[in-house]
Amino acid sequence: MALRKTFFVVCLVASMLCLAIGYGLVEQWVGAVIAIITGLAWLLARKYPTSGRLLICLLASTCLAVVGQLTGAPSWLMICGSAVALAVYDLLLLNVALGSNSSGEQTRHYENKHLQSLALALGFGLLGVFLGRLLRLEVPFFVLVVFVAVTVFGLAHVWDYIKKMV
Repeated sequence: MALRKTFFVVCLVASMLCLAIGYGLVEQWVGAVIAIITGLAWLLARKYPTSGRLLICLLASTCLAVVGQLTGAPSWLMICGSAVALAVYDLLLLNVALGSNSSGEQTRHYENKHLQSLALALGFGLLGVFLGRLLRLEVPFFVLVVFVAVTVFGLAHVWDYIKKMV
C-alpha cells in the first residue's frame, strides 16, 4: 500500500506542477491557479472514489492541458501533465479495485505488476510522444494503417504470451 501511495503522490504533484508551470510560463495565472485547484480536487476524489469525481478530475486535467496548448504553453509540459493525470486516475481506480485487500501476497504481487505496467506504459507513451514531436515523417496513409494493424496484432500476441506465462 505504501508504494501505491507514493506513486499517487509523485504522479499528482508532477501533474499539478507540469500544468501550473506551463501556464505560469505564458503568464496565464488563472490557469495556474486552476491547475493547483484541480490537483487538490484529486485529493478530494481520492477520499470519495465511488462518485463521479475521478472522471471529472481527469476531464479537468485534460481540458487544462488542451487549453494550455491552445494558449501557447509549452506542449511538453501540457503532454506530461495530462499523461501523469491519467496515471493518477489509474492509481485511484486501482485503490478502488483493491480496497483494503492489500494484506495478501497475491494482492501485493498484483499491485506490483500493475504499478510496473503503469510505469512502463507512461514511460513508453511519453517517449513515443516526444520522439513523434522530434521526428517528422511523411508516411502515406495506407502504410500507416498497415503499420498500426501489424502493431496491434503483434501486441495482442505478446499480451497473450505474457498471460500464458503468468
